[in-house]
Amino acid sequence: MDDNGRVVDKHYSKFRQINRYLEIVEDVFPYLPKDKTLKIIDFGCGKAYLTFALYHYLKVVKNRNVEIIGLDLKKDVINFCNKIARDLGFDGLKFLMGDIADYTNDNADMVVTLHACDTATDYALINAVNWNTKVILSVPCCQHELFNQIRDEIHQPMLKHGILKDRLTEYLTDGLRGLKLEAAGYDVAMIEFTSLEHTARNIMIKAVKTGSPDSPAAHKAQAQYETLRDFYHVKPTIEKFQPKH
Repeated sequence: MDDNGRVVDKHYSKFRQINRYLEIVEDVFPYLPKDKTLKIIDFGCGKAYLTFALYHYLKVVKNRNVEIIGLDLKKDVINFCNKIARDLGFDGLKFLMGDIADYTNDNADMVVTLHACDTATDYALINAVNWNTKVILSVPCCQHELFNQIRDEIHQPMLKHGILKDRLTEYLTDGLRGLKLEAAGYDVAMIEFTSLEHTARNIMIKAVKTGSPDSPAAHKAQAQYETLRDFYHVKPTIEKFQPKH
């Protein structure tokens, strides 16, 4: 914003993205624990616009005690974000440098992963499920893993076109991720995160833990996952997580 509080035109799409994000957080807020300090991990936080907004929303607007960790691979970004957090007095917000795939020895009430590239999203989801995380908000990005795995004679006339194969790969990857989360007892919704004019990576996986891997719905989701996986002859990274019955 400028000195008068008006959103600068060139940043208005980011402003809308932040507000859309907080609308989604408001929707899942009732599912978060009410009797403890909230622990949240933001995998692949980048410059952390949304991480700072989330902290302000929960700490200041909702008056909740909260600890948020932002994780990213870029040292300069982590140092920059930690300085801003100190300047703002956000004592419950810290940023660490690290790889999502290696970050396994923690826990969280809520896991956020926005535009984590390719299989980094899978590792974030696997961690979240293993921690029995209550709420997961994930916007996948660059789903390339299955591109060279897909084999299906029926769709081959379509798959010979790279751009169509790439789009199908994206939808298949996220569809399998959603089913795997359902198999772990999560209620899953695929929603529009932000408008296409801001970014083409606009599908968010919103997952809330409401059930058990032992439920009929979870067993059904696991069976559907295996059918879809086998039909296209793929083995995605999310396969590394197996629901505990």
